[in-house]
Amino acid sequence: MARLENVNFNSPPIMFAAWPGMGNVGLMAMDYLRRVVDARLFAELDMRPFYIPEEVVVQEGMAHFPEIPHSFFHEQHDPNLVFFESDFQMEGKDAMTVAKTVLNVARKLKAPRIYTAAALPRAMSYKDESEIYAASNRHSFLSELEKYGIQPLTEGFISGLSGLVLGIAASQDVEASCILASIPMYATGLVYPKGSLAIVKTLARVNDLNVDTYELQQAVNDSEDMFEDIEEKLKNVLPSLLEQEGEEFFESEDQSFEQPQKDKVPEYAMARIEKLFREVSERKDKKRAMELKHELDKWGLYDVYESRFLDLFKHRE
Repeated sequence: MARLENVNFNSPPIMFAAWPGMGNVGLMAMDYLRRVVDARLFAELDMRPFYIPEEVVVQEGMAHFPEIPHSFFHEQHDPNLVFFESDFQMEGKDAMTVAKTVLNVARKLKAPRIYTAAALPRAMSYKDESEIYAASNRHSFLSELEKYGIQPLTEGFISGLSGLVLGIAASQDVEASCILASIPMYATGLVYPKGSLAIVKTLARVNDLNVDTYELQQAVNDSEDMFEDIEEKLKNVLPSLLEQEGEEFFESEDQSFEQPQKDKVPEYAMARIEKLFREVSERKDKKRAMELKHELDKWGLYDVYESRFLDLFKHRE
């Protein structure tokens, strides 16, 4: 990490951290907060040891490697805040190294707590308000957030560094919470500013920050026509898929399965469903797609994941 200048706070700062994720919800929220409070750059994390290109960029016939990802620390002293933002999501040992580096900075600056942010895909429309949930590594922290009307995430997974930080922070005596905003299933691969707006408003309220959300609200307004068009097109996807694949493909193989709530589905089943989604997306394998459909029906989750499931075939077309 290249240190640009020494930073000293007269009282412990609150830290915010974000990486790319579904709907770009978390990173957009943290970046907006950082810009609104006019935080200043004070350090950069060297990403070269963690980045191995898997493709080249071609422009007008000329090929070159993509730019090295960036990861920056910013600070603000009125109020005392620290922001970490990265445009690169990692896995495995490298993710652990980066998470520990961010937390080492938090400890050095005596930051008592850190917030991350992420999206929570749900069967919903863009017209619905994004609901806010929280997962924490301290019961006291979660109870504090509940007083602001934030719902605890009762069960599930938080993938990537936004979740990993919570686990590592617990062993380093740093309170950590991930604030999650619900977004439509089909919007996971799109930019979804409505979720970011909900997170910004929540973090501002919890931390008593005076934040003007006008610019982000405009982004929400500007995106509505696009999402309306997407939802209209999704309504027409099912008939074409029925004609292409055959009606039996979308019928439940066993109608005797009960329809439990998603938060009651065991973790191993949710992990298998996510694995099947990845495999179908990558391989375009009809047999695996049928296994995925069967698994969703088995746990009564097809209605919840319908848009995401159908989107797999939309891309194939």
